[in-house]
Amino acid sequence: MTGVARGVPSWVATARDLYLVAMAVFVLNIVIGILNGSDAVTFDRNQILTHVHAGTVGWLTLSIVASSFLLFRTADRRLMLALAVLVPVYVVTFYTGSFPLRALGGTALLVVIGWLLVWVWQRYLGGERSLPRLALALSLTSFAYGAVFGVLLQIAFAMEITILPGDGIAAHASAMTFGYLVLAAMGFIEWRLLGTRDLPRLGVVQVVALFAGGLIISLSLLAGAEQAGGGIYLLTQLVAVVAFVVRIWPRALRVAWLAAEPIRHVAVASIWVVVALILFMYIVFTFISNPDDPNALPLNVLIASDHAVYIGVITNVVLALLSVLLLRADVRRSWVGQVIFWGVNLGLVVFVVGLIVDTADVKRIGAPVMGITLLVALAILAWTALREPLAASEADLDPDA
Repeated sequence: MTGVARGVPSWVATARDLYLVAMAVFVLNIVIGILNGSDAVTFDRNQILTHVHAGTVGWLTLSIVASSFLLFRTADRRLMLALAVLVPVYVVTFYTGSFPLRALGGTALLVVIGWLLVWVWQRYLGGERSLPRLALALSLTSFAYGAVFGVLLQIAFAMEITILPGDGIAAHASAMTFGYLVLAAMGFIEWRLLGTRDLPRLGVVQVVALFAGGLIISLSLLAGAEQAGGGIYLLTQLVAVVAFVVRIWPRALRVAWLAAEPIRHVAVASIWVVVALILFMYIVFTFISNPDDPNALPLNVLIASDHAVYIGVITNVVLALLSVLLLRADVRRSWVGQVIFWGVNLGLVVFVVGLIVDTADVKRIGAPVMGITLLVALAILAWTALREPLAASEADLDPDA
């Protein structure tokens, strides 16, 4: 790794190093995504699962943990190294198609996830109890139980037995998206846009409703009570969405959209949060309205919702943090900032629209624009991280500074 300037906290350097691992895994995800989204290559199920897990566990989770180091202003380098090794290994097991390897890799990673969960709750309970930190602690709790479901599924596949009741795959997938990723994003958005240092009542209602909804929908899928659970889920998500819009959008919509500042990525992420939640609420409503018709589930809308979360929400937030962490002010305010922001978000808009209307020609435009822009962004960020000493200070990472 490159050097660190004097005075830079060790937790900043640890976050930088984990971001680099996340970016390396993300490249694999993007390449498969571009080829698949443009219909240039037909991938088998194992390769698609590699793409999914390289994105969700590789890029998104490693980036969330790295961002948590910045939010909590502390880091455990041993924890970082364990994740940096085991997550890429776990992603590779999906490419092999071997259920035993997936079970072994997942079990080893699950131990480290338990370590991560203890780490984040100790930092929350023993330090500043703010809404952003509560959101991160709850989101990683969702990630932990979702990971338990996922590992149990892989063990069951390897042993050719049934462990989880009901729809275990859906329970795992639902836990890993809105109860985890969106909740984590809400914490980071709260931190960067509002700089919240306490526990405002409406904010607590917002994050607890989102966490509870994710837990309820997962448990209802396991219990075979999808309709009842889905109804409760829709209510909790509506509460969370309304509270989020009321609290966050007045600040988010006032950013200077044409100015190449990292805060734009956080602001647009707040818009994608609502888009993604509305799309998923529509999916849940459709599902519980037609429980006996599997063909009624709009898979294209589900994929659109997922990408709205993966790229629109989390990736935008991470790009904002990486720009502050790695790029000099003159660089991020130049054409670099403009190309990254507009290329990623306009490409995503086109891709999501293409998915919703189920038009291949539109998807073939959006996927390459979004993917190539992301590759350019990663190249610039990685080049800077590896070539220039890390100089970001605590003040640089303070939204109120």
